[in-house]
Amino acid sequence: MIIHMAPGASIEQVERVINRITSDYGLRCETIVSGTTVIGVKGIASVIDDGRITELPGVDRVIRITEKYKDASRNFHKDDSIVTIGGRVNVGGGNLTFFGGPCAIESEKQSIESAMMAKETGVDVLRAFVDKSRTSPYDYRGLELQKGLEIAAAMKQATGLPTVSELIDLRHLDAFLNAGIDVIQVGARSAQYSPLLEELSRIDTPVVLKHGFGNDLNEWLCAAAYIMSGIDREGRVTGSGNRNVILCYRGIKSFESETRFGADAGMIPLVRMRSHLPLLADPSHSGGDRKLVERMTYAFVAAGAQGVEFDIHNNPAEALCDGKQAVQHEAGRIIQTARKIHSMLDGIGIETGSSVAVAAK
Repeated sequence: MIIHMAPGASIEQVERVINRITSDYGLRCETIVSGTTVIGVKGIASVIDDGRITELPGVDRVIRITEKYKDASRNFHKDDSIVTIGGRVNVGGGNLTFFGGPCAIESEKQSIESAMMAKETGVDVLRAFVDKSRTSPYDYRGLELQKGLEIAAAMKQATGLPTVSELIDLRHLDAFLNAGIDVIQVGARSAQYSPLLEELSRIDTPVVLKHGFGNDLNEWLCAAAYIMSGIDREGRVTGSGNRNVILCYRGIKSFESETRFGADAGMIPLVRMRSHLPLLADPSHSGGDRKLVERMTYAFVAAGAQGVEFDIHNNPAEALCDGKQAVQHEAGRIIQTARKIHSMLDGIGIETGSSVAVAAK
């Protein structure tokens, strides 16, 4: 629910509305001041009697948000959100941010060499994946946890870059945070695993939420809302939620077997119309072939992606995990060209972010 206050509504009138929402219904309010004051109501707002709110002095109108992903909806938050990683890397808004590194930590030598290569190409955030959720038990699934986290810390120290790592097991969350992992990634297989999403709502560490194998847009954004809402199983708002959510598009399983996933470039502007959250795209896992990564990166950036995540490996031919889709030094050319495309489209006034939402109405 969104409550629009009338122009000139006093601070006392705004506070009275908030007090009624919080005291009578036990819900939480978020106030946005932009010309006029807008109050966003968090929680299960179906319990609210609209008439008891509209009768209050200073209230202009009450609007029910129909989307089930309220916190992730652009109706709830008009402007693009920006998530800051490691105190210095901004994702979202007009920024174009690159995540890159090996698909998995295999050894200290491989990881450090791949990390240094990734830094040389110009990535902003370093992939340092300890756990790997794999389809087959015979595929490489990563090193023992503590050893992997030690190598991830060494990769971070060697490059000075913040790190992102995929969390599969809830029991490992504290270990990830204590090891200095800067961004927690939720992989495609875990994108609708609500216990994991609920636990991530209790921290403020940035989270990259991948697009699930068969998720439609509503399901994907609802998963983001799990992390952001801070709502427990009984519908109570028990915490502030984690606002530092970054979406990452990879496409879905389809009948096509020549690419790894079916990636629709049209999803990029659509997601940005529906949600204020920063949006990355993953050309490595969607294409599944390094020969496709470069062109797919440009397509995603031209479509409005605010960042790209791809695999960079020092020796793809010997990689234990997804070597076919990993790039090497050519990632530097890809990043430079993608930045030129991004800058050119901004220069000619292609709508992005909140301006896309305005133009679509």
